[in-house]
Formats: sequence, C-alpha cells, structure tokens
Amino acid sequence: MKTENSMLSKPNANDSDIINKPTFLVLLVLAILVNSVGLFNDIFAADSSLYAAISKTFVVSGDYINIYVKGADWLDKPHFPFWICALFMEVFGINTIAYKLPSLLFFIAGLYYTYKLAKSLYNTQTAYLATLILASSLHMIISNNDVRAESILVGLLMGATYYIYKLTSKFSFQNILLASLFSAAAIMTKGIFVMIIPSAAIFGHLIVTKQFNKLFDYKWLILFSLTILFTAPEIYALYEQFDTKPDKIVFGKTGVSGIQFFLWDSQFGRFFNTGPIKGKSEPFFFVHTFLWAFAPWALIGFVSLFKTGANLITRKFNYEYLTFFGFVIMFLIFSISRFQLSHYLNILFPFISITIAGLLIGRIKMNKAHQLLKVFINLYLVVFIGVISLLEIYFNQDFSFTGIVLLLSLTSLGVFFNFIKKQQVKRFYVLGIISSLLFTLYLNLSFYPKLLKYQSGAQMAFYANQNFPDQDIFTTNNDWLLDYYLEMEVIPTYTLDRLTALSLNEDDLLFADDAFIKLLEDNALAYELIETFDHFHITLLDLNFLDKSTREKSLQKRYLINLE
Repeated sequence: MKTENSMLSKPNANDSDIINKPTFLVLLVLAILVNSVGLFNDIFAADSSLYAAISKTFVVSGDYINIYVKGADWLDKPHFPFWICALFMEVFGINTIAYKLPSLLFFIAGLYYTYKLAKSLYNTQTAYLATLILASSLHMIISNNDVRAESILVGLLMGATYYIYKLTSKFSFQNILLASLFSAAAIMTKGIFVMIIPSAAIFGHLIVTKQFNKLFDYKWLILFSLTILFTAPEIYALYEQFDTKPDKIVFGKTGVSGIQFFLWDSQFGRFFNTGPIKGKSEPFFFVHTFLWAFAPWALIGFVSLFKTGANLITRKFNYEYLTFFGFVIMFLIFSISRFQLSHYLNILFPFISITIAGLLIGRIKMNKAHQLLKVFINLYLVVFIGVISLLEIYFNQDFSFTGIVLLLSLTSLGVFFNFIKKQQVKRFYVLGIISSLLFTLYLNLSFYPKLLKYQSGAQMAFYANQNFPDQDIFTTNNDWLLDYYLEMEVIPTYTLDRLTALSLNEDDLLFADDAFIKLLEDNALAYELIETFDHFHITLLDLNFLDKSTREKSLQKRYLINLE
C-alpha cells in the first residue's frame, strides 16, 4: 500500500508494454471521432426530440425559468440539460449539432475524469485502458447519437466523484468547490437520486477499507451546504413556475409542488412507484441489457465484478472498492426499481470500465482474465460481424459500400489480431476497442441515416422549410421533431372541430395522418395532396420493419395537404 487512498501495488515491469502513450492517444482520437459522427445524424424521436423542443422553446421565448411543452406546463426533468442545450442554440442556431454538441463535450469530460480517477486509484496504464473501454462501449456511442441527458450526466458524475475522492485525502478550496459544482449540476440534470452513485462509491470504499475516521469530517458538511447553494437555480425555477401558482393543473390535479416533485417524486417516487409517473419492472432487465449495451466489455465486466466481490469477502489482495460500489449499488437499485430504460446504465459505465482495467492491468497474476478477455472479445466480434451482415442482407435495399468496407475490415482485423504472435495481451485490448468503433461507425454512417428517413416529422419539416419557408404548419400529430426542425410555427389541430374553428384557407398547410385524412373524407371535406411521407417509430424497432420484404406493411403514412 502506498497510502490509505492508493491501495494497489505499482504495475508490473512489463505493464509499460501494455498500452503506451502514442497507442492510447491514437485510439482515443479515433474513439472521439466515431462518437462525433452522430452529431450529423438527425435527432431521434421520443425523448431526444422532446428535450430538443424544450430547449428550443427557451431560445424562442427568452424564458429560461418555465418549462413548457406545446404551451402547457411540463414537470418531469430538471432544467440543467435544457439550459445548456439552449445556450448552444443561442450561439450556433437551432439545428442538430447545437443540440447534440453539449452532450459530446460532457462525454469527453467524462472520459477525462475517468482517466483521472483511474490514475489516482491505480496507475497510468490502467487509466489508459479504462478511458478507452468507456469511449468504445456500445451504448455510450449510441447515446452520443440518440442524445438524452445521460452523456451530460456521465461528465458531471465523474467530475463529482473524482473531486470528492480527492477530498478524502486532501482538503482544498479547489476540490470542495469543484466537487460541489459538479454535484449540483448533476442534481439539476437528473435529480438528487444520482448522488447515490458517488456517495456509495466513496463511503462504501472508506467503510470496507476501515478508514472510519474519514466518514465523520466537517468537509462533508461544507460539501453538502455548497451543493445545496449551487442547486438554488433549479429550486428557484420550480418554485416560480409551480409552487407560487398552486392553481395550475399538473398531473390532473392542482396544488402540485415543483420542489417536492424534484426532491422526491421525480426519482424516489418512481423507485417506490408512489409518484405521479408510474412504471413497470423486470428483475433481470439490466442484466441482459448490460450484455449488449456495454459491448464488447460486458462479459469481462461481470468477471471483474465477481473477482472484486470475492476479494471483498476473502481480502487476499489490496483492492480498491470505490468503482465496485459505484457500479453495484446503483445497478441493484435500478434492477428493483419500477423504471427501467437501457440508457440508465450509461452513468455506471465509467466505474465498471475502471474495475475492468484494474483487473486486467492494475492487479497481479490475472492471466486467466486475459484468456477470458480473448474469448469474450472474439465472441462480440462475431456478433458485430453477424449484425452488420444481417442488416446488409435484410434491412438495406442494396448492399452499401460503407457496410461492405466495414464488414471486410472487421473480419480482416479479427483474423489478423488472432494470428499475430507479438504483444499477446495488448492485441486483444486493441481488437476490442477497434471492433466496437468499426461496428458503431457502421451504425452511425450507414444504418441510422437510412433509419432516420422514416421520421416523418423531421422529413416534413425539412421539406416545408425548403418549399414553404414563410408558412406556419397546422398539424394533427404530436411530433416534437416537427416542432424542433420547422422554422415557422407549428399549430396543433387534433380534432375536426378545432380545424373548423381555425378557419383554414386554401393556402394553409396541414400535416395529417391516415386517421385524419379518413375523417376529412367521411365529412366530404376536399383537400389537395402536396406530399406523402413514410412514418415509423424508429426507437421501437421490430422484425417486420427491419426486413425490407415486409417493411411496407409496418409503415404508416403522413401527408402534407391543404384544404380546398
């Protein structure tokens, strides 16, 4: 042991050959570039488009206090991600990159603090590998395309965890200030529930390593107080929008406190299923989700958790347990909660990345782990090749050049890395990283661009912006992509009575679905068809849609018309 906080032995003499700095920098740049490709794909439907539309509303209205959706009060997520995205829209305009870029930058911050934390706990080699594992994990790259709040949260939570960890060994103004700022921003992104993660990580580690004197220290009171202070903007915004106006109808009732929702119902209410928003659960959802979401590192991740957990009982080696508790406690909470979505796991990936790197590099006599890594990486490589092949055969109308090139690259690299004899350990780290980057590059360059064409709201907005740049659009559909991308106003008209009341003339444009078209025809209302758009909810894929031979049957139609 070097100090109370640095429990692990220095790396073996041969560890300097595992990942050198040039290799690390090249792979890191490649990983960031692949994560950046998603900036240029359209925003995804559902949550991503909703959050983008909310941020746009801040910019258009100039009101950064009240959150509205379709003109109605909205109480669900805190303000911080919307504030950040809106500020980028103020600078770069209302477009795809302005919405996605903040998440990418916070993700890069998450990589930085993952590196810093891993280096503090282990050594530089472990920090290199942990950073690359996180940067190449499947769902992290997907989430930098299908942007919600998790990439932002990864950067904030890892910053908070790193500076809180530094506080355990050294009290300084910088550490306490940055720890509280990152903590407050994380709370204003997802709620106070997220602070379970750094708290479990730090205090769980202190308890099992018997550093009890550090559990009761005045600096934790200072940290708590500053975090509350820096969370004040969120409290004020909620108080102003809801608590000062108890007559507002929210969740079907009046007297709803925004502050109470933020502090309890939003997170703990969902966990206990007592809040206004309820969900369903499945006990092993996050186990099987982790297997694909953290590809190609998930299987070795389970091994690292087992080894660390076993050592927690036997205490044969000087392990760190910060990353173990940072992952396991929240993973268990997620598993027994009533709300379960795959992207929830993203905020745990930095911790498991460090745990894996610690197993493979920072700990002694782990040859069996390296043998397992070889098997696991090759297994995921086969899966990646298989998925691309199936998508090229069944999803694409014709074989894509990008798909063929990346498929051949994956196959060739797999053969090459399995048959070269030099650097036997390093090559499978590199193969895992590169295979994941090539697979996600295929998703971002080939699969998603084709998939996104079936988002009728976005396609309609692009068409209208080009052909009818000065006209508002009346719509019968609740489509946030239309709200975000359309340069003019979107006017909802969900019923025929509402349509009649608006007194549309022949120059007004209406975006309608099949049901509304039928309603017009049943009431003998004439219309002119301007354009037809294919529509599918692409975040809920099914086999009928993915198979090009049956896709047409899965599609809905959306129409741009005007009334005659």
